[in-house]
Amino acid sequence: MNGKLVTILQISDSAFPTGGFSHSVGLEAAIKLGIVNTTENFKQFTVQCMENAGSFSLPYVTAAYHSCMDQDRLTDLDSRCQACLNNHVANRASIRQGNSLIVTAAKIFPDEQIRRIETLLEQDGLHGHYAVMFGFLSAVLQLDLHQAHQMFVFGVLRTIIASAVRLGNVGTIEAQRIQFELQQGVDNIIRRNVRRTVEEACVTFPLVDITQNTHDTMFAKLFHS
Repeated sequence: MNGKLVTILQISDSAFPTGGFSHSVGLEAAIKLGIVNTTENFKQFTVQCMENAGSFSLPYVTAAYHSCMDQDRLTDLDSRCQACLNNHVANRASIRQGNSLIVTAAKIFPDEQIRRIETLLEQDGLHGHYAVMFGFLSAVLQLDLHQAHQMFVFGVLRTIIASAVRLGNVGTIEAQRIQFELQQGVDNIIRRNVRRTVEEACVTFPLVDITQNTHDTMFAKLFHS
C-alpha cells in the first residue's frame, strides 16, 4: 500500500477533525447578502475563494513547507500571516483551523516536531495560522509539495461545497457535479501562484474578502465564518 497516498487521503478526508466543517469561507454571508443566488454566481464565488487561497495562502504553505525544521522562520511566517490577514473573520477561522490541525496531528502521528509546535501553540508562542501549519505538517509527513498545494486548494473547494449543501443552496448530487467541474481548475491556480513569495501574497478578489468580513453582523448563522 502507498503510505503517502493513504496519508494524503486521511488528511484530505472531511472526517479529519480540523474544524473545517464549522466554516463556510464566507458563503453563508454571501447568500444572506444576495451575492450568491444562482448556480452560476455560486460557482463564481467558489472559484474566487479558491483564487484567493492560491494568491494569499499558498505562498505561506510553500514557505512553511521549506522551513519545517526552522522554528524561528515558522514563527516569523505565522506572525507575518497574522499581520497581513486583516479580515478578522478569516483571521479567526485560520487560527482555529491551524490549531485544530496541529492538535489533531499530534495525537495521530508520532513525531516530535509536531509535538514541539503543539507545545508552542499551548504556550501562545504561535498564533497557528492554517496555511503555515498546513505547510509545516505536509513537510514533516514527507508529502510532495505539489500534492500539498492540491490538498490545500481542494480543501477550500470541498469546504464551500459541503457548506452549500448544509445551507440548502444546492442538492447533494448537484454539489458533487459542481465540485467535479471546479476541481479541474485546481492545478491552474497552483501553477499561477507556485512561485509567489509571502512578500507577494495578496487577495485577488477583494469582494469575497469584504463579504466574509460581514459574517459577524448576521443575527442568525450556522457557521463560525
